[in-house]
Amino acid sequence: MKISNLLNALVPPKSTEVSATYTLCIPCQGEVQRYQAATLYQAETMLNEWLLAGWPAWIEDNKSNIIHSIASTSKTLN
Repeated sequence: MKISNLLNALVPPKSTEVSATYTLCIPCQGEVQRYQAATLYQAETMLNEWLLAGWPAWIEDNKSNIIHSIASTSKTLN
């Protein structure tokens, strides 16, 4: 198998455009604050920062589907 064939199979064509957005959701005073991120990596980074601060949070995609649903992280050692 040629390397170029393998790369062409793994890399999407340049005309393919991904229009997904991700939103970090944080409950606050009975409402939900939303922070939009351009990539899932960026949203996960923000999620981890909020969880380290002790706030519950989750990530939704542009269709309001929950991607990550993490209420909070445990601060106790196992």
